[in-house]
Amino acid sequence: MNILTLDCEYNQPSHKTIQIGAAAYKVKTGQLIDKFETYVNPGEPIVPYITELTGISDKDVQNAPTIEEAFVELGKFHKKHKCFKNPLVWGSGTRNDSQLIHQEANLKDMNGKEVPNFMGCRVIDVKSIFQSIQMFNNQTVRGGLKNTCETLKIDFEGQAHTALADAINTFRVWHYLIKQFPNGYK
Repeated sequence: MNILTLDCEYNQPSHKTIQIGAAAYKVKTGQLIDKFETYVNPGEPIVPYITELTGISDKDVQNAPTIEEAFVELGKFHKKHKCFKNPLVWGSGTRNDSQLIHQEANLKDMNGKEVPNFMGCRVIDVKSIFQSIQMFNNQTVRGGLKNTCETLKIDFEGQAHTALADAINTFRVWHYLIKQFPNGYK
């Protein structure tokens, strides 16, 4: 079985998508199959704080695909690699990256009906899994992805707050945690 890990970066305060990163992995072995990364043109200037945080500038997104185009390409990537429907994400709150980009893309079929989200409405929230383990072990609950990698002694790959690096490191944390239960649930 294969799984997709997903992360997005957003402009503020509009919360429009400016970057999508995803990776497909073999669940059992943790082997990286393929990566997907695209900037997204939000149709508005990137605020300086977001450029400082992510390194993404107006120049990066000016000729990038629209959210609709990017979402369709992500769907092709998901289908090509036969990934489990629900993606891995780092934190979901009341809404998650899968829902946010689906809603922003707002794709309609020929009859004007909303095209369903190919990733469904659920995600596997790796941050919540890690925080649950921390609570169970009466530890201080922390939630940053890079800090979590440090806690687990996993080298953080890439630059934090870039979509593809965050997606890859989300998988690495999840795979590390899942391997703690090699015999599964009985």
